[in-house]
Order: sequence, then structure tokens, then C-alpha cells
Amino acid sequence: MFGGLKINTEHTIRFLPHNINVKVVKGTTILEAAIKYGIGIRSVCGGKGLCGKCRVIVRRGRVEVRESNLLKREELERGYVLACLAKVVEDVEVEVPADSQIGRPKLHSSVVLPSIKPKPMIRQEVLPIHNLLNTLRTYASSKDVLEKAYEVSSKGLEKVSIILNDTRKKVIDVSEGEKGLYGLAVDIGTTKIAVALVDVIGGRVLDTASEFNRQLIYGEDVISRIRFVLDRADGLKEMQKAVIDTINTIIDTFCKKYRISGEDIYMVTTAGNTVMTYLFVGLNPYPLIRSFKERVEVSRTPYWLEARDVGLNVNRNSDVYVLPCAGRFLGGDVVGDIITAGLNFSEEPALLIDIGTNTEVVIGCRDWFLGTTAPAGPAFEGWGLTHGVRAITGAIESVIIDPKTCKASYRAIDNARPIGVCGSGYIDLLAQLFINGLIDVFGKFYRDSDCPYIRKRGEKYEYVIVPAEESAIGKDIVVTEEDLYNIIDSKSSVCSAVSILLKKMLLTVYDIKRVYVCGAFGNYLNLNSAMTIGMIPEFTNASIEYIGNGSLGGAILTLLSKDYRVEAERVAKLLASIELLLDPDFMDEYQAGFMLPGKKELFPTWRDASRGIKPWRRHN
Repeated sequence: MFGGLKINTEHTIRFLPHNINVKVVKGTTILEAAIKYGIGIRSVCGGKGLCGKCRVIVRRGRVEVRESNLLKREELERGYVLACLAKVVEDVEVEVPADSQIGRPKLHSSVVLPSIKPKPMIRQEVLPIHNLLNTLRTYASSKDVLEKAYEVSSKGLEKVSIILNDTRKKVIDVSEGEKGLYGLAVDIGTTKIAVALVDVIGGRVLDTASEFNRQLIYGEDVISRIRFVLDRADGLKEMQKAVIDTINTIIDTFCKKYRISGEDIYMVTTAGNTVMTYLFVGLNPYPLIRSFKERVEVSRTPYWLEARDVGLNVNRNSDVYVLPCAGRFLGGDVVGDIITAGLNFSEEPALLIDIGTNTEVVIGCRDWFLGTTAPAGPAFEGWGLTHGVRAITGAIESVIIDPKTCKASYRAIDNARPIGVCGSGYIDLLAQLFINGLIDVFGKFYRDSDCPYIRKRGEKYEYVIVPAEESAIGKDIVVTEEDLYNIIDSKSSVCSAVSILLKKMLLTVYDIKRVYVCGAFGNYLNLNSAMTIGMIPEFTNASIEYIGNGSLGGAILTLLSKDYRVEAERVAKLLASIELLLDPDFMDEYQAGFMLPGKKELFPTWRDASRGIKPWRRHN
């Protein structure tokens, strides 16, 4: 009767513990359904079946599953599947375990800002009604501004208020009287997005808030997201929308909290790495990764957009200023770090480091900057580690091992029962295992150790951090030798970046007098642990300054000051970059870091001292 007509059959997925029912077409994967309806399921690899982080439990119903070797037999018997490989063929009930959820993050959006005299790009002016026409002739105006001006002028008022952007030579708004003048500064991070609400007239930050970047459901690293853009006809629009939706959620929260209208937000500034910048602006990022065997040049000029073009919940005539990038791996976030730290005003060479999945390192002073990005990989975000998680509720963020018992004590975010270990926790853990003689200089557990928390599982050795009865996941939380290798791999990449920059500029660790630590990760990082494992060299003569979210700081400074906008553009033009993977010294420096802590010239006192650490014994 229906011939070759294909009928789409719908099925219901009930997600637990969310207690949310959604309708999907037969053949939809559980992960696709989660993405569509905003159910937070981890997907480091972007749904390729490679990371194993999207484990879910099918409690009721049947799914069509593609085989994967990432699930253990006992997990399969308990109903575990990978959400990205499980297609819905009937009504199902799916539980998302705690360690597979994109949970509530621990987000750090504070920043240490320099004292500035506000000179914003936008201003409010009250003028006699008869001068309004002259202003509209001098400055560019959109159709809706002209219509509003006509409406206001027809009311017989003596004066009118206008909002101007002097830099863009345009009228943003016309109103009957003076009103609040607000702006937004945005840090577009790969993992998190931070937004500051700014009182432009008063020159002060009213509030900051952060949320996970909704692009996470398409993949936790930039390569996965670029692949998504390439694989889907509307992939770029989806990626852009995910960022805009995240920002709009924060905007709406601010508006409710401060009882203001989005129409009163007249300027937006943003900063992000180069890929995030491209995705926000709506540019295809594929050219950035087309080849890693040759350099790729990017525009060093800032992007200007209008809010109406990207869908931000602010005044539609507002301008959006995007901090300029300096290279395919050095984006506006690094430029923001530099101007927030004041490296651009320093009279002597200083070092700036922003640790994350891609760790940015810059050495420089007033008139020159040399930077690079260390491909540290997502280990600091928990990928590739047995019980690795991001910095969310229940993540272990710090660890201390008792030298007498070799038992770990820990602190979990929000004092919750632990679900895994985040980046700062792993760095502490590696350092503690090393200084307590539980691992050797190569990160291997001592085979003859009588530590009761080191055990052999099959052919692999592991250390028990949290026993099953204390964890929130119903099993022991452990660190394996493979995990330790991945952490050492990441830390070696970071240290090699610093070492190569020092070498290029003929500097030693003694020549650096100041180190700026930027980024959310840096605020939770124990620098002693980082130096102990050889992630950051031993700068014996340097003072350490924590800047906080320098990318957000750069967005705030360029929002409040024309001078800082000019300075950001100057820095972007001066910032020379080295691509580590193309540098002939990279492999030597990188491999040197695999012996803890690293080269003697980078760790002049600690390397020798560490050689005196003896393997742990029960009688110690």
C-alpha cells in the first residue's frame, strides 16, 4: 500500500538519574539523543567510540550495539554500553553513571586586574533633541535605531539620550533618558566559558560566572570538534550555536539577578584560543590543522561582529570585539594573558604559563615576545586515565601520601564522595608517589615494594587511592603505571616548551625573575608538585604571581579601555611563535622529561636531591 515509503518509528529514552523522557527516531544513538536534548554525557572523542568515557547502563529495553573492546566483561554483564555506539531500536531506560556525566564544574573565573583609568569604546551622551539629527548624520545608524530616534523625537522631549561607539563611529541606541550602560567580557575556553558583567560607566566588574562549554558534547578536544564540523553539513553552525547558547544562559542569569535587560548591554569583548575564536566567529577551523608539517599563518587583526549576526541576547546593535590571535596555536586568550599580567610593560624577560590541554608558554618583555603551545593532551582533563575526570563535584583535586603508611589522603571537590581524579590531583599524586619512594625516576612502581596499596592486576601494577567503600562509583579508584606514563608524557611536553623558549633566547632558569601563572588550572595547581615532577623548571630567582583567568582579564581590559585594545593589537603583532612539533630540538627536550624530574640545567638543585630518595619500606 505504501510502496517504498519509509516510515520513521519513534521510541522513548528515559534518562536516569535525570528522570527525563525524550523521543527519538529508531536508529538514533544514545549519545545523539543526549546531545539533542542537552543531557550531559562525556564524549572526549566526539562519538567515535575511541575514548570509552560515554559509558551508560541500559536498565530496560534493548539497543543495537557495535562491538567495542573498551568495556570489560563484567561491565557488559551489568548492561554497560558506549552511548555513541548504542542505537535505539525500542523504548529504553538508560542510567548515566556519575563518572560519565558532565557534572557540575568547579569553575574559576576570577582574575587579578591591573589598576586602569576607564576609557571605554562606548559612551552615553545626553543632548538637546534638535542636535539628534546632526549626530545621526555624523555616526552610522541601523534602521531600527533610526526608527527609534523618530519615535523618541516625536514625543516632544527637550533632551534625548544616545549610546555611541566612538571606535566604530556608530549610534547603538536612542532612548528618552539616561540608563545603565553595561558590557560583557567573555573567555571562550575549550572546556569552560567565563563571562563578566561590567558596569561601563563605573568601570567595574559587577559579577562573573562560568559554565561548561556546550561544545563538550561534540568532543572534549578541539580536534574532535573540527572533525564534527567536517563530518556534518551544518556542523559549523551547531558548534557556533553551542557557544552562543552557553553565553546566553549566563547573560539571562545576570539579567534576572541584576534586574536589567539584555537591551542595556551595549558592548561585548571575547577572547579564546584560535580554534575557539574561529568557531565563535563562524569560520571553518580546518585550515588550522590541515598540516602539522608546515607553519600556518592566521590573521593578527581583531574580528568585529554585530550581536544581531551571532544571536547574543544583548542589544542587537552592540558590537562584538574579538581579541586578535597571534598564530594557529596562540590565540586571543594568550594575548589576554599577556596584557593582564603586564608582561607587555616588563623591563626584563619574564615567563608566562597557562596550563591546560594546550599549555601556552610565553617569554618576553615590553618590545618582544616569543611563545609556543605545548601539546600536553587532555590528560590534565582526565582523558586517557583510568579514573580521570574533569574538575567537577567529587573529583579528587589534591593528594598527600603518608610517608609512614603510604596511604593516600585526599580532598574531593565540594567534599563529595570521590568519583575520580582531576588534573591537579594527578600532579599531586605523581609528586607524592615519587618523593615517598613508591615509584622510580621513570614512573614505575618498585616491584619489591611492600606498600599495601600497591598491587598487581594481571600484568599491570596500580596504586589504590580510594577503596571502593569510600568512593561514589562503587569500586576502587586507582592509578596505574599507564596512567603515570600519560601524566609524565603531558608534563614532559609542558617542560620542553619552556626549555626550548629559554634556549632560543639564550636564557637560563636563573635569568627569569618573574613567573606569571594564568588560567583556572593554575589556580588549583600545587606549584611545588609541578616542580617536583618536572612540569615547571626550578626558577630559583623568580617570584611567582597568580593572575587567574588572564583571558577573561584581557576581555575586561579591552572592554573598559581603548588603550588596552590598542595594546592587545600591538602584542598580537609582536608575538612570535614557535611550533614545537616542527622544532628540531623538541624530541630531545621532550624525551629528557621522561626521567623525573628532568634535565639538571632545568632543576639545578632538585634533580640531585631527588636521586637520594630511597624505595619505601614498611619499616621506614
